[in-house]
Amino acid sequence: MTKPRWQVVVEGIDRKCAAPTDEQNSIAEALGLALGPSTPVPVAAAELRVLLRTPLALVLAQGFGDEEYETLLGLAARTSLTVPRMDALEYREVLNAWLHVARYRESAAALRRLQPAVDDVVLARDRRRGPDLHGEISSIGDNGRLHFRGGHGLGTSPHRVICITRPSEADYPEQLRLAREHAAAVRTAPHQLTRADEAQLAPWRVTGHATAAGVEALREALETADGEAMMQQTLEKHPALLAGAVVGNHGTWVRPQVQLGNHYMADFMVAGETSLGIRWLLVELESPVSRLTNPGNRRATMILRHAVDQIEDWRKWLSSNLHYARSARGADGLGLPGITAEVPGLIIMAREDAADAAADIRELESRRSRIEVRTYDWLMRINDSPDPFRRDAIDRLHLV
Repeated sequence: MTKPRWQVVVEGIDRKCAAPTDEQNSIAEALGLALGPSTPVPVAAAELRVLLRTPLALVLAQGFGDEEYETLLGLAARTSLTVPRMDALEYREVLNAWLHVARYRESAAALRRLQPAVDDVVLARDRRRGPDLHGEISSIGDNGRLHFRGGHGLGTSPHRVICITRPSEADYPEQLRLAREHAAAVRTAPHQLTRADEAQLAPWRVTGHATAAGVEALREALETADGEAMMQQTLEKHPALLAGAVVGNHGTWVRPQVQLGNHYMADFMVAGETSLGIRWLLVELESPVSRLTNPGNRRATMILRHAVDQIEDWRKWLSSNLHYARSARGADGLGLPGITAEVPGLIIMAREDAADAAADIRELESRRSRIEVRTYDWLMRINDSPDPFRRDAIDRLHLV
């Protein structure tokens, strides 16, 4: 019967920590050095390096101090390891070797306790991010480190594991979700599209500028609409009207009414692909007859504040559901490849009015929240005379 991987690793660690190898003993004997029968392999290697420092012209590290030795004593105490006195170590190479042995023993003890396997999910302490590091085990290294799915060096030492969840346990689906969300959140370059990504986005791809009919439909809607519903319907029928809001030299997609969990619905999500990859934009529509600022104090209206809160809520949801959001729709995801929790936002509302302090509001929200606030007149303008370079598109936000 094949041994589980954790047991193979533990046995390998035990061999390293138990006695010198035959080759090490042969070299030591030739050099006149007596290695103790219980000298761990890393320590024996360090002692041989010290002995050969002169004939091989090796550069050894400088000596060590009390603090470093106290660190070794602390590790040794946790692992029931007996180490030499400080003056007997003499060189840092030997001290470091004993530190490695102590860490190996700590990992081996944790592996025996956990008995981890591929696909298990662990919750581990992480000094950088706090005690909530979830990971889906993909492999176990020879040094005992648990490697997680998702790449980017994700993993942890087994002694940092707080709890472990097996695929057969009732809580496994939720723990697996948390692990995958964690992996998605630390992914540094999610923007490059694959052919599979492009295929699932195909239904929402927009090619070319808005047609004359689309521009006329927008103009008519602005003249007659008394709320946002008509604007939503018009833009759904003519998605190219929104495509001009982003730069997409290699592709542009406009998705209407994207359901985010049970509580949120984004009016539109617009994406543009350039040589840098895909960049998304959250779009919230408000009524064209609303105002950006109050006439009396020239501060943002309640409608505008609500729109900003909406986008912030969408971002918070994405921050906890990135893996789900990026996963293909065929895999029960949302099919939003490359989206991030820092996705910029665009609010379209009101009409241009000299009495409305729109410029101040736009600058404030853009700087503070990475949310652009534009009027429907702006939308009409970028489509009535489309700029082939899209210099008025919401692109500077994508590059932040």
